[in-house]
Amino acid sequence: MKLAFLALLILPGLGLADCFRANQDDGELKFIGEAEGSTFTGSFGEFEVSLCMVERDLATAGIEVIVQTASADTGNDDRDGEMLGENFFDVEAYPEATWKSGEIRAEDAGYIAEGKLTLRGVTADQTVRLNLSDGKPPVLTGSAEIMRLDWNVGTGDEDLEDTDFIRNRVDLEFELQLKPYSSR
Repeated sequence: MKLAFLALLILPGLGLADCFRANQDDGELKFIGEAEGSTFTGSFGEFEVSLCMVERDLATAGIEVIVQTASADTGNDDRDGEMLGENFFDVEAYPEATWKSGEIRAEDAGYIAEGKLTLRGVTADQTVRLNLSDGKPPVLTGSAEIMRLDWNVGTGDEDLEDTDFIRNRVDLEFELQLKPYSSR
């Protein structure tokens, strides 16, 4: 697996892979949670995505995502203050969250990407569903279901850990217009 990712890093230099980037100016990365029975939506205002693949086949891709956790915003000052604090993202200690793809396989009408999410100093497996448009430039869309307690998000207080109070699952959705770049 690591050899495949290393090959994807080398292939652009040989002119064999197409590489793309995206950030907050190219689309959105949003999350949907639930607290006290009410659904809320937020987004990350600062993130970077890099993707290299052969012949626009996501099954050959290597993907890396870096999110600035302090850029999370739900539009509710009280909730955002708590979310950025030490019980949730703890942005002072953990300013970034990262996801790196491993195996990516075609499934149904899209792709399933297995990867590693690092959040709050915890690295664990995280699956992401992906779709890639045929357009030029292509649009990458996708989603993930993140179980926040697996990464110690919302811990340190019994009420916060109560999944009837704050749902454990956080849904992540994104739509990004990819911009080609050359790594040469």
